[in-house]
Amino acid sequence: MSATMDDVAKYAAVSKSTVSLALNDKPGISPALKAAVIEAADALGYQHPKKRQSAQRAAQSTPTAAAATPCSIAIVHAQSGHKAEQGYVPTDLYLNYLTGIKRFAEAAGLQLTIITDYDETDRLQLAFHLVHNDLSSFDGIILMGGSASQNSRLVTQILEQDIPAVALSRVWPELPISTVGPNYYQQVRLALEHLLGLGHRQIGFVARDHDRRFEWFRWRLDAYQAIMRKTIGDVDKGLIAIGTDGAATATELLTRRPDVTAIFAINDECALEVFDGAQRVGRQIPQQLSVVGQDNVIELMGDTPMLTTVGFPHKEVGALAAELLLHRLRNPEISHCNLWVQCALVLRTSCAQPACDKPAH
Repeated sequence: MSATMDDVAKYAAVSKSTVSLALNDKPGISPALKAAVIEAADALGYQHPKKRQSAQRAAQSTPTAAAATPCSIAIVHAQSGHKAEQGYVPTDLYLNYLTGIKRFAEAAGLQLTIITDYDETDRLQLAFHLVHNDLSSFDGIILMGGSASQNSRLVTQILEQDIPAVALSRVWPELPISTVGPNYYQQVRLALEHLLGLGHRQIGFVARDHDRRFEWFRWRLDAYQAIMRKTIGDVDKGLIAIGTDGAATATELLTRRPDVTAIFAINDECALEVFDGAQRVGRQIPQQLSVVGQDNVIELMGDTPMLTTVGFPHKEVGALAAELLLHRLRNPEISHCNLWVQCALVLRTSCAQPACDKPAH
């Protein structure tokens, strides 16, 4: 069996991202470390896929053909194969990303290929074969979807083949892959500052078990705990509730902790489920319970949205990702960057002062 990038990383006692930087002659590591990685690759007989592909492309192309051929971009929507059994996973957010990508691509003359519902655990899936057998035929990759993670097989392949890539709504500072999306800490801070400003102190955190598989679960939970610790002085672990769905989890939390006056839900879908849970225990929103979500996915909310949430420009994230990738393709001196868009509190009617703090009439 031929050596892989993982093998080189273990042999040299470094990370995969360091191996990628060294073998692709990118800045960011010392000459000594680069030499150690190259020595490890040579010792293992590791053949860099990108070098083989570059040689093949050079032999098959001409300057005229290269100038006339538009950049070919693959958009890979990575989704868990367990989504059906774990409940509906909203796609409106990703459709908004896609609208932004297409808008920029049409103006820039980019050629797009959209690969939907890729699942790295399903080898029989057409998307799996398109990704893992034909990935090198694309000039660049845009990654989106709940299951796009930095330790995935797809990301490893992108690093090994040195394919320019941008991931949407991710925070991967340790990888040489660009990211565009919201600042998750800012999102959580805006939501909690709103609740704290209204006078709430017993603020619950509600998420679902299946949220754990997404990277943003840990980012948002960590931000909630950091902000509560900073403002309240401590984190009450009893306020953190994670269960099968938002409704059942909210019901359990409100029954166990009747002192809770507000709930921070990990995303809008979960927040809307919290509405149902509050109704089960007789809590009126916002008179007896305030609820705030994350992302402002308006398509989830029906004709009369009432959920206060924290949004960010979804379509702009898609357009910026495509633009950033094009700059990377046109200028090999550019390595990667992490770009955050501004988040904003979207005030609706699901939040109010705690009942005990409301002035008497």
